[in-house]
Amino acid sequence: MTNMPVFMHFIYSFISTIGFAIFLKAPKSTLIPSGFVGGIGWAVYYFLMNGTNNNIMSNFIAALLVSLISELFARKLKQPAIVFTIPGIILLVPGLGMYNTMLYLVQNNYSAAIAKGADVLFISGSLAMGVLIVTALFKTMLMISQKKAAK
Repeated sequence: MTNMPVFMHFIYSFISTIGFAIFLKAPKSTLIPSGFVGGIGWAVYYFLMNGTNNNIMSNFIAALLVSLISELFARKLKQPAIVFTIPGIILLVPGLGMYNTMLYLVQNNYSAAIAKGADVLFISGSLAMGVLIVTALFKTMLMISQKKAAK
């Protein structure tokens, strides 16, 4: 991790997320909100990682926040939440860890590959659980509100 202030991490991740959103062909009206989602997610991850040095928990909380803000933007801007969630969470995906796992396997360094692979697996699981929890909560709240409105 670099020694930049958190707001610089926010700015760079904001721009990167907009780039991913453009690459994924997100509607133009969602680019700035998507950038905000990714910037907040990465800034929270960076802040927590520096404070706790716990990669799995930092990714989990950042994914929770990315998914929560995505759901709120989806309701506000009348777009699917995935338009904000996918670009916002891409920065948290442990790509270097996946690469290093494969590199260790090719180099026949199986103990390092297992260690790095397990770490990547747990980080990926924490990202998935963070998104799943918020999405399920919003879907449940929506179903409850629809049942109350139907009565």
